[in-house]
Amino acid sequence: MRTGNFLGATTLLALLSAGCSDAGPPPSTAPVTVDGRVPSFTLTSSSPRVILPTGKGIDVATDALPAGRTKSTMGYHNGQIMLGTQDVYFIFYGNWGDPSTSTNANILTDLVGGLCARPYTDIWKAYTDASGRSANGCFIMSLPIVDAYSHGTTLSDADVADVAKRQLDSGALPEDPIGIYIVATSADVTESSGFGTSYCAWHGRFVHGGVPLNLGFIGLPDQAPAACAPFGVGPNGTVGADAAASHLAGMLSDHTTDPGFAGWYDKLGLEMADKCVWTFGTTYTAPNGAKANVHLGARDFLLQQLWVPGKNGGACGLHP
Repeated sequence: MRTGNFLGATTLLALLSAGCSDAGPPPSTAPVTVDGRVPSFTLTSSSPRVILPTGKGIDVATDALPAGRTKSTMGYHNGQIMLGTQDVYFIFYGNWGDPSTSTNANILTDLVGGLCARPYTDIWKAYTDASGRSANGCFIMSLPIVDAYSHGTTLSDADVADVAKRQLDSGALPEDPIGIYIVATSADVTESSGFGTSYCAWHGRFVHGGVPLNLGFIGLPDQAPAACAPFGVGPNGTVGADAAASHLAGMLSDHTTDPGFAGWYDKLGLEMADKCVWTFGTTYTAPNGAKANVHLGARDFLLQQLWVPGKNGGACGLHP
């Protein structure tokens, strides 16, 4: 039986720097931490010179954003980024019904399917590796998988990884080192390490059969609307899925440019989407009266801005 362990930033960096990719740490239900601390983005005179990213920088709307969030420049730390086109494997956990007909599920899959060759993901092309290569913002999606509460209604980080691992063990999904497994939870499912209290989405990795694999978590924030869905009904007529679409776009942006927590981030440990969370730039009014800023396929979305590097450091934007 293969095993699947969740890797936080500190553990993953230690694993990769040691040149050992065939084993993972024991499963942990603790929040991802940096040097044993739950990370804070509050600037103080005693802040360390560089804070490592955790993958949990898609912050909640109720958390005051520090003034220095957009003043630190992005740096490349010589680690891996994701290249070319990405394979995405959705695992809809909890009560989604049939994902092919679920409005909530379709909003998320339509977002991912509509990102290719768009100005929004053209921003990713500025985040290159040492050879000048980058992700191209395009995705190939497999048929979504449904998991009806295999781990109950409260998940730890390790449980999220195990939800993905079970699909690999059963053969329902392939083991794909260059793909991204996204566990999306329904509104009645809680992620115990801080969903809706300290973050709205996260990314990381887990080990399966000795292979580090890419993992993302996104929850429907109907259970914590003030924190993760403060604008109410979105341009597609939902509260949770419309807000989750923005968090999903941010999480994918962070993961493609910093999958192993040694790629692109600033001295605060903020990745490209973290620096601009809860900023939206110029908006327009969607047909249902809600605000939107990006049109993809047949849908309008209100997506958070991303950090666009520039000669003077950079700025938040929706295109390069």
